[in-house]
Amino acid sequence: MKKYFIKHKLTVGDITHLSDSDSELILSSKEVNVEDIIQIETYEKIFLGQITDISKSSVEVEIIEEKGLRDIKYVPSITIIQSLSNDSKFNYFIEKSVEIGIEKIIPVETKYSLKNKKSALKDYPLWNKIVKEATEQSRNIFPTIIEKPLKMEELSRYQFENNSLKICLATENVETKHLSDFTIDRRPVYIAIGPEKGWSSLDLAIFENLNFQFIQLKGNILRTETTGLVIGSIIKYIKGEI
Repeated sequence: MKKYFIKHKLTVGDITHLSDSDSELILSSKEVNVEDIIQIETYEKIFLGQITDISKSSVEVEIIEEKGLRDIKYVPSITIIQSLSNDSKFNYFIEKSVEIGIEKIIPVETKYSLKNKKSALKDYPLWNKIVKEATEQSRNIFPTIIEKPLKMEELSRYQFENNSLKICLATENVETKHLSDFTIDRRPVYIAIGPEKGWSSLDLAIFENLNFQFIQLKGNILRTETTGLVIGSIIKYIKGEI
């Protein structure tokens, strides 16, 4: 069975495309045909996929079965948990996250988000398209993984790495630190960024239960679509990744 690698997160039922290089190889060699079953690997899992269409420039695949985790799990260095905002702001955030090398984005619906999960799910194919184009433009070796959007209560069940550093930017009346107060090392880092109106008391309680530590920035107040990019860039610099 032919094996191919796809650089973004997948679930059963998704329709995706093979990379440009894999598509070109298939088109030139004619090694697979429509309806053939192939193996698809992502950074985390292995799937079976069925070829659904072969055009002049791409190969379309439907994910039909999950076969389990890969032997070596890919652990992103920096993940941004970003509150959903309007289309132009969120699309800008995704594009720039890829360019600076943010490894994973988890979109969340908070109380004051400008878009809900149901509406945002319709944008998921576009988000992956933005990731693909920005990856090609920036020649990023590790393309950003963008999760399907979650509600805050779903985030409370998310599987965070045990040794990760989890920080949440907050301007509310909670105990906060500055970024310089933390020891930034090679462990995974999660950065939670809220909407322009801030976090609700329920949002903050969820982060507290997840053992997030709250931070404030010194100086200027940044917009929601740029805050994560700034903090992420600083952390990548400290880690020696930029």
